[in-house]
Amino acid sequence: MPPQLLTGAVSLSAGQSLQLDDTYNLFFSNTPEFPSEAGILSRADDVLSASGAVRVLFSHMNLLINWSGGEPQNVPAAVGFAVENRTGRTLDVYAVRGSMARSRATDGSMLFLADAAPVKPGDSEPLYYGSAVGNYVVREFYLSEERGPVNLGRVQPGERLILSEDVGPRGWAVGMYDLALVDTATGQYLVRGDCGEAEKIGLETFIAPLEVNLDFFLGEQLRSGRVLSPGQNQGLHMRGLFVPGSYPNNPLGEAASKRFTINYSSFENGAASFALAAANASEPDVFANDLLLNGFDPYTPGVTGINKGSYGAEYAIKLELTGPVALVFQGALQTGFVDTCNQINTVWLDGAVKTVSIRDPNYDKYYTEFEALREPGYGQVIGIFPAAGKHEHLLRFMLAPNSYGPVRFYLFPLGPNS
Repeated sequence: MPPQLLTGAVSLSAGQSLQLDDTYNLFFSNTPEFPSEAGILSRADDVLSASGAVRVLFSHMNLLINWSGGEPQNVPAAVGFAVENRTGRTLDVYAVRGSMARSRATDGSMLFLADAAPVKPGDSEPLYYGSAVGNYVVREFYLSEERGPVNLGRVQPGERLILSEDVGPRGWAVGMYDLALVDTATGQYLVRGDCGEAEKIGLETFIAPLEVNLDFFLGEQLRSGRVLSPGQNQGLHMRGLFVPGSYPNNPLGEAASKRFTINYSSFENGAASFALAAANASEPDVFANDLLLNGFDPYTPGVTGINKGSYGAEYAIKLELTGPVALVFQGALQTGFVDTCNQINTVWLDGAVKTVSIRDPNYDKYYTEFEALREPGYGQVIGIFPAAGKHEHLLRFMLAPNSYGPVRFYLFPLGPNS
């Protein structure tokens, strides 16, 4: 749908507040986004929420450099996360939901091609922005609900569980897991209130050379207390443990699980919209409490993590509709970024997982004939609900790593000739 048809819709999210769910702490790792040395990417030593649930999300491009030869070279690496059992209990670590993937194999072959940018003049190959593998992870994350919780492994006191992908040079590694821990002595899920003052569950993300023993490598890195610096070119501190709650700079609250109910009648209302995955408060139509501003990062003193785009946050939007309605998706409207002309997103609608791709038909001319590109803001129909009476639907959304927010959803009345 051209943007002219979407302009003028009444916002149902502007000034409104989402219902926040405090089930999950979110451990987010996106800084340094392009690590070139081995080490810990992000670390938190006490991650359990009150419910015991924690969500892990990481997204990094492997730029690990081997300096031992004559010429520095980008080399394959292991990228992933580890769960640290600093309790006196034997624990089974479960993935309630989870997915991990890489965009490039260790031999250099690309595994995802849909997010390739046009080749810049003078370059020999395209850049890959990571949205394809990011959306694959979100898709598989949702589909993993069908199999139920998976036991990732048993961890003795003082030990760790490691999950990783071997990713090729200049490849993206992305993973997202909802974790729960079971005390093997009781068979019950471990919650924060069960733990003594000295008992903690830790998490860290890492990048390491392929040839190392990961358990030994992580032990050495943790004992050193060193976490990789964000780097000079990292504009935002996109890492940390995000704990649900209200904060002085975000008094309406923040959380990684958010809900809202939309009431809409095609007989009484015209076009309406709502925005999800806010990137900043300056967008006039975002929900008032849709920002994640308080990532706890104790290994970068004096700096608070931010999550610009609410990556890892899950939205559940209940649609209470009357009459025939069309549901339309619109990607982010930012300009100046190459890949906003080729946006890939994933939605869950009434039990079906859908990939939404909005690509400018002249995307390949971005560098050679920019004026040929169409204006931004096109939408795509993702649902047609023809019922004349009352009907309910459930929309779930997570902004995939390396995609842009906010995105918008539109409701349109359907007439006999629509």
